[in-house]
Amino acid sequence: MIPMLKIFTAATLTFAALASAETLRYEAEDAIPADDHSVEIISDANASGGSYVSMKEGNLLFTVTVPAAGFYTLWTNYQLPTKSGSKIQNLTVNGSSAGQISFGTSDAFTTIKGAGKIKLSAGTNTIGIVKSWGWVNLDYIELTEYEETPFTINNAPVDPKATESAQKLYSFLYQNFGNHVISGVMTNGVFLNDGKYTTCDYTNQTELAYIDSVSGKNVALVGFDFLHATGLNSTGDWHKGYTHAALEMAKTVWNAGGIPAFNWHWKDPADSVEAFYTESSGNTPFTIFHIGRAYDTTTGTWLTDSDDYKAIVSDIETIADSLLTLQEAGVAILWRPLHEASGKWFWWGTDGAKACVALYKLMFDIFTNQKDLHNLIWVWTTDEAGDALDWYPGDEYVDVVGRDYYYYPREANHSSLVSSFETVKDIYGAKKIIALSENGSVPMPDSMKNDGANWSWFMPWYGDYAMPSWANDNTDASWKEVMNNEYTITLEDMPGWDNYEAGIQKASAKPLSTSLLLQGNLLYVNCNRTSNVAIFDVQGNRVLSEKVSATSAALNLEKLSRGSYVVQIRSGNSQQSLPISLR
Repeated sequence: MIPMLKIFTAATLTFAALASAETLRYEAEDAIPADDHSVEIISDANASGGSYVSMKEGNLLFTVTVPAAGFYTLWTNYQLPTKSGSKIQNLTVNGSSAGQISFGTSDAFTTIKGAGKIKLSAGTNTIGIVKSWGWVNLDYIELTEYEETPFTINNAPVDPKATESAQKLYSFLYQNFGNHVISGVMTNGVFLNDGKYTTCDYTNQTELAYIDSVSGKNVALVGFDFLHATGLNSTGDWHKGYTHAALEMAKTVWNAGGIPAFNWHWKDPADSVEAFYTESSGNTPFTIFHIGRAYDTTTGTWLTDSDDYKAIVSDIETIADSLLTLQEAGVAILWRPLHEASGKWFWWGTDGAKACVALYKLMFDIFTNQKDLHNLIWVWTTDEAGDALDWYPGDEYVDVVGRDYYYYPREANHSSLVSSFETVKDIYGAKKIIALSENGSVPMPDSMKNDGANWSWFMPWYGDYAMPSWANDNTDASWKEVMNNEYTITLEDMPGWDNYEAGIQKASAKPLSTSLLLQGNLLYVNCNRTSNVAIFDVQGNRVLSEKVSATSAALNLEKLSRGSYVVQIRSGNSQQSLPISLR
C-alpha cells in the first residue's frame, strides 16, 4: 500500500526547481556602470556573446531579475592569466557587502561558484563585482537555485585523548552551532602599566572594558597571542611578562565561564630578526626564514639534523610547555596555529601548502604524542581560494574551520557574510564547525540568523577594529545592538564550566537511504532525510528538480517525454543515482 503523500505537479513546481534547468545568464559587457571608464570590452570568439570585460581597476554592476524572492547561487565565468596571479574582488548585493570572490589563475575561460548563497528579492536586484585586487577578465555571471547541504559534523574533538575541559568546550561549540553566535574580541594589552606586569581582567583590559561599558554585556570569547613567547627578544622581562599575563588572563576567562582563544604570530625561529612577516608582505622588519630550511619538499622529510629544524621544534616545545600550564589548571582553549598561511605574508606560508601542512602535523604530533597536551580545540584558518584544500591539514587534525574576514577598502559593514560562510561550508564538505576567526565589523545577529550565516563565533581584532576609529568598523551603537540580541551568547549567558556537562545533543546524520517507485506518471521517492531530487535525460540535461523534506513524496512526470532518465538524490555529501524509464 502506498502511503498518503504530498504531490508535486510539474505545473506547481517552484521557480527554484525551474531555475536549475533554466540558468539565468548576464553578460559582463552589459554591466558596465555609465561613469566607469577604466574597464575595457575585449572581443574574443571564445567568450560568451563574442566579448568579455577586462575589469582592470574598475567595477561591474549587474542588474538581474528573478521571479521569486529567496536564496540563489552565483556563478562567474572568467579568465585570469597565470602570470597575473590569483585575485580577490568584493561582492555586493543590492548595495550591501555579500563577501568576496576569489579568482584563481586560468588561462582559458572557466566557471567557478562565485557565491554559494546570496539573497535576492523578487523582481529587479543589483549584483556588484567591485575592485579589491582588480584585474580580472569577466565574461558573464549566472544564477541558479540554492540547494542547501546539511552539516554532518563529528560530535567529539579530533584528539581522542581530549581532556574533560576540552570535551566540554567542543560540546558547547557543537550544541550551539547553527543556533547562536558566540561573542568575542581580540586583546592587545594583557597587563597593567604598573611596572609589575599585573594581569588584566574583564574590568580593566581595554577592549573588554570598552565593550562592557557601551553594551552592558561582556564577550564570552577572548583572544590572546603567543606573539612574544618565542623569538629574538622573548627572554626579556617585558616579553616574558606579556606571555605570563596572557596565560593568567586565559585562566581568568575560563574560570569566569568564558572561552580563551590563542593564535601565534610565530617570530623567526632562528632568532635572526624579531619578525614573522615576509619581505613580500611589504612590512619591516621581515624575516627570510622559511620551512624549506628544515624540510625537504621534494621527499617530504624533515631535515632533523639541521639547526633550523631544531629551532622550529624548540619553539613548538616552548609553546607546548606554556599550554601545559593551562591544562594543569583545567583550562581548555581554542588553538589557531599557522593562521592565514596561504596569504604568504607570514614565513610559514612562503614554501607553499605541502610544507605548511607538514609543519602543522609536526606541531600536532609534538603537542599530542610527545608533550601529552590534550586541552586544545584545533582551529584551521582558511581562505576561499580554489586551492584552499591543498593547505588543509586534514579532517583528523582540525575541529573548527575559521575564516579571517576584513572588508577592503576598510569601512563599517555589518552584513552576515553569508556568501563566505557558504563557500567555506562547500569547500570543507559541511563537515566542520565554521567560525569567523578574525574580522573587522561584527555581522548583525539578525542578519546572520535570517541568512543562515551561522558563524560559531566572531572575533574582531583589537584596537581600532574593535573600538570606534577612523573607519568605525564597530561603534558604541553596533556593540549595543550585537551584544543585546538573543542570538548572541555573551559571558552572562555562559553556563559556567563547573556546571556544564559535555552531553552531545545533536544526532549524527544517518547514511542516506532511498527508494523509488514509479506508477504511471507518478514517481514516489522515499528518503530517510531531507534530500534534493533531480532528474536528468540521457543527454545529461536536468529536466526536473525538487527538494524532498518529508520521508516520502511524489513527483508528477506527466510533462516528461517517454524514454530513459536518471534520478539523482543528494543529501549533504551523500548521493545516489537510480535509473527510471517512462513508457
